[in-house]
Amino acid sequence: MRKTVRRQHGDPVKYVTYVLWLMGYSEGTIAKTLSLRRKQVAGIITRSEYAGRSAMTDHERSEKLKELQEVRYEDGVPLDGGMLDRVGFEIMPAAKTALAGPLRRRM
Repeated sequence: MRKTVRRQHGDPVKYVTYVLWLMGYSEGTIAKTLSLRRKQVAGIITRSEYAGRSAMTDHERSEKLKELQEVRYEDGVPLDGGMLDRVGFEIMPAAKTALAGPLRRRM
């Protein structure tokens, strides 16, 4: 029987996950970006203070994202290893991402 070893995700992986999650990206998109499984991303998010994204207002998400942006650099080196260099630290408003497409009726 094979024994599975639990691997701890490093700070860069957690940091990128938190930032992308607060911006409004899905678990699946974050998983593809970081080459992880969706369940791994879900676990990182669940164990964080950002788990309740749907209960947060856009302003709260924006403030938390701003806090993460402020701690991004440590001794001049980005915590994410430069992965978020081209990312604008702005949220996708929940009102726009939650909108459903037009309803289609069968007649």
